[in-house]
Amino acid sequence: MYNTAIIVVQFVATLESLIIIVGNIFTIFVFWKHRNRLKGTFFLLINLAVADLFIGFTELASGPFKILELLEKTSFNGALHQNILTLCQVAFSFASVFFLTLISLERAYALIWPLRHRASPSKAYIYSATFAWGAAIFTGTLALLAVYHILDFFHWMLVFGSVLASCLVTICVSYLAIRARLNCRVPPIDGPQNRRNEQLKNAKLSRTLFIMITASLVFWIPSIVVYCIQYRCSKCVSLLLLRIFNLFRLANSLVNPIIYSFRIPMFRETFKAVKLRKQSKKYTINNYTPGNVIEDSNGTAPSFLQRC
Repeated sequence: MYNTAIIVVQFVATLESLIIIVGNIFTIFVFWKHRNRLKGTFFLLINLAVADLFIGFTELASGPFKILELLEKTSFNGALHQNILTLCQVAFSFASVFFLTLISLERAYALIWPLRHRASPSKAYIYSATFAWGAAIFTGTLALLAVYHILDFFHWMLVFGSVLASCLVTICVSYLAIRARLNCRVPPIDGPQNRRNEQLKNAKLSRTLFIMITASLVFWIPSIVVYCIQYRCSKCVSLLLLRIFNLFRLANSLVNPIIYSFRIPMFRETFKAVKLRKQSKKYTINNYTPGNVIEDSNGTAPSFLQRC
């Protein structure tokens, strides 16, 4: 009965990973479709969606191995492919957190120094994304070294805690600065209309991304706490509880496309365009199927069709 409950939770995790893959592929598609009018913020959001997409892929790839272990058909403990999946899971999870941190910094910079932000070169975003991916791969490599006991696990936990604490402090400070800026800002009444519209869009986007980052961290932090307790005391956390909190970790990558769909207009526009295209295609097929002949008011086919 206990193993059955764990297997059910693992199947739910597999289903959740499939939804993560579909949702983030759609997110990347929407951002890429509107790339001509997107700015640096959305470049970071695309990288965040890519990191979440890979989290879904790694969970989907590791799911069958976990189920086979529970069924006691074979053991994959210490296998090379399982360790590689662990490396990928740690690296992509940290990449997601790093991009959440970069997005919070970018939003604070956009609202506090709007003129400088407007003149920021695209290379700054490319360098930031490259640094985030490099730091994530480095963190995942350290986790792999700890798995093989090349690196002391205490040192790994020290690095892990320091990096996580730094990211959380940066996010909190950034959004405290954003909140203070939004509260004290008075929109320019006599300023250019384009400038006022851009400030309103920046403020709305900052609020949307604040909701997204908060929701992501609410799901991510409890699972990380449980993982740390389990590593320090394996008997303190049951396998079922560990699998349940793994669902919360995956929800960190699932919640972003949902919030985008409700808060960012281009997602609603894409949904409407897809829906209208399906309706138009259905209407065309129903009215112009092969063999259909359009008759005139007398019930006969037009003369040019009769000649044919």
